[in-house]
Amino acid sequence: MRITVNTLLIAVLVVFTFGIVANPALAGNNPVDEKWWPGEYGPDDTLGATQQITPAKRVAAAKLVKQGKIATLGMPYYNGMPLVPGRTYAMSIPSGGGPTHGPLSWPGEQFGQTFMDEILTAEIGQVGTQWDGLGHSMIRIEGAEGWDDDDYFYNGYKLKDVGGPRGLKKVGTEHIASVGYFTRGILIDIAALKGVDVLEKGYSITLDDYKAALKAQGIDDASAGDVVLFRTGWSSKWGNPELTPAEHAAINAEVGSGEPGVSPEICDYLIEKKISMIGSDTWGLEPYDFSKGAPESFAYCHINLMVRHGITNFENLDLSVLSKEKAYEFLFSWSPLKLVGATGSPGNPIAVW
Repeated sequence: MRITVNTLLIAVLVVFTFGIVANPALAGNNPVDEKWWPGEYGPDDTLGATQQITPAKRVAAAKLVKQGKIATLGMPYYNGMPLVPGRTYAMSIPSGGGPTHGPLSWPGEQFGQTFMDEILTAEIGQVGTQWDGLGHSMIRIEGAEGWDDDDYFYNGYKLKDVGGPRGLKKVGTEHIASVGYFTRGILIDIAALKGVDVLEKGYSITLDDYKAALKAQGIDDASAGDVVLFRTGWSSKWGNPELTPAEHAAINAEVGSGEPGVSPEICDYLIEKKISMIGSDTWGLEPYDFSKGAPESFAYCHINLMVRHGITNFENLDLSVLSKEKAYEFLFSWSPLKLVGATGSPGNPIAVW
């Protein structure tokens, strides 16, 4: 049977929506043989690696602001923007374009008040610039002796115990939203390191690349509580709201056909560094080129960072200003929305240096 790009992209949707089946043949990555919960923060924990952001860490991060410059890191949300196939983003004005409320009284016979609203239909935590919370990725276990057949979240929470049609218990976005992120951020600008605008689709950023970028940029390595952001240039393909539907479709097909990304060795390295969050200007963090098939361990970093260690993930970031300004170390500040029971959150984090 000939496997098309569309077929592979549908596989992406299924994996990201219903959980990722770990590959028992991958050495050191077997959820049955390895005891990965309870984690270091205790059996009832729902905050994960945000606990590496201590009060002292926040004070130190604030001292990184020297010039008072700022960059917002979110991409624009608009009808037609790139989406993982099968996901939805549709914003509309319920009146069809006119005022949605009013008119209400205002002094004078010639005056009144009117108001506008919008309706948004979307997987609100999983489209656009979006943060993967601890209720997003799962390890699925089926038919393993001594284990319940289920999808397992961070800290061993089972979907059958915490799932429901109105949101997730224990692992919803609201928990981390109660503390947020205010910490040191670093940019790992691999596109600049390689002297290109955009890394090739499928390019796997190596640990040697990571260390070379640190040296070229003149910054210290990641440390406990940091947010580490990788720039590949992929977000430059994003498009804009003014394009035609045909132009949107062409861009979305290219963006979704793969991406450069972060290799497993980097994710394992950053786990040891005890970072609080990883992020990138790509839609899925890991490298993919679906014309060559799906990788054996499909979303290694998602699983090993989030599910096993409570280190969250920010996707579809705009890192272009940081790159242009050579702002490689900065105060990173952001909090997810308090969406009770949600899998993630939209966001527009800020970097200040």
